[in-house]
Amino acid sequence: MSLKFTSRLFAAGLTLAFVGCQESTTRSDVADAQAELRDQQHDVAEAQHDAAEATADAQQEADETRHEAMKPVLDADADAAEDVAEAQQNVADTRAEGNAEIRDEQKDVNTAAADLQKKEAELNATQARDGFAKQVDQQLALADERIAQLEERHDNAEGADADAIAKQIDVLKAQRDRVKETNDDLKGEELMKWQDHQRNVQQEVSTLQQLLQENK
Repeated sequence: MSLKFTSRLFAAGLTLAFVGCQESTTRSDVADAQAELRDQQHDVAEAQHDAAEATADAQQEADETRHEAMKPVLDADADAAEDVAEAQQNVADTRAEGNAEIRDEQKDVNTAAADLQKKEAELNATQARDGFAKQVDQQLALADERIAQLEERHDNAEGADADAIAKQIDVLKAQRDRVKETNDDLKGEELMKWQDHQRNVQQEVSTLQQLLQENK
């Protein structure tokens, strides 16, 4: 079995072995969060409208009660005063209930706004991580091309030349695998922690690039 065929099997095995869950946030996720925020803002506006309408109705009823109480009716002054007081209390209670409902709806708006901000930050992180990982994958592809070229040279070489090329291949494969392993770790990390692995990947990629320059 040639070195070229063996390396292809090994690379395929590495690809199948990495099946970790990669966290990501899409534009669709952000759009959903934006829609949720709009819905909650609509609920607040609706609660404000309902509260204003209910308070206005209660105030109108209180005004009518007060107007009736001002009419001269014998032996009814005490009852009229009580009716006016109850009607005015109803206005205060209605206003308080409306304000409480508005506050509850506003809490949902605040929660939705915070979730949208989180989703936007996660989308930015996803795009940054995926862009970086793609650049690393491109370096891995260059390494695979160089290894394939060296394996072809090895198959046509003999003796000391073949041994020297085999060593070059082994060194490149080992570093190529280290880069892939660190890049896979980065991809599998929690989304907002991916940069914790970035420096390590960059160091391994730098070493791989140096080896590619040395082993032409």
